Amino acid sequence: MWTYRSTLPFSALSGTFGVDGQSLYVPGTTRNQGNRDLDLGLVNAYRAQNRLAPIPSSQIEKADFNSLDIRGSKSFGLSHGVRLELIAQVFNVMGRDNLSAQNRVVNALSNSFGQIQSARPRQQAELAVRFGW
Repeated sequence: MWTYRSTLPFSALSGTFGVDGQSLYVPGTTRNQGNRDLDLGLVNAYRAQNRLAPIPSSQIEKADFNSLDIRGSKSFGLSHGVRLELIAQVFNVMGRDNLSAQNRVVNALSNSFGQIQSARPRQQAELAVRFGW
């Protein structure tokens, strides 16, 4: 089975909170603009107001997902309706690094803005035995 998902959007947050306790967006940006139509110039202007260095566009990491999984099984009849099934599965066969978008730094005041801090498991395998009667 092959699974593909394009990159997920994210919001550029200002690192400040409104009176209702909600995080505020970088001025001029809205929800979920990151990785789509985020104007990095607005983020860098906000960073400059706070005396921080600009963020290069190469620092904004993509969180797309691309994985090829395979499964093989073989069933054997033992006796009187009893069956044995051997199963082998391999996930992310190609060993691609799929970054975990939930761990993206979205605070525009952070020097790690736009970076993703973790990845999903690179490759996994599973062996199983199933009895049926």
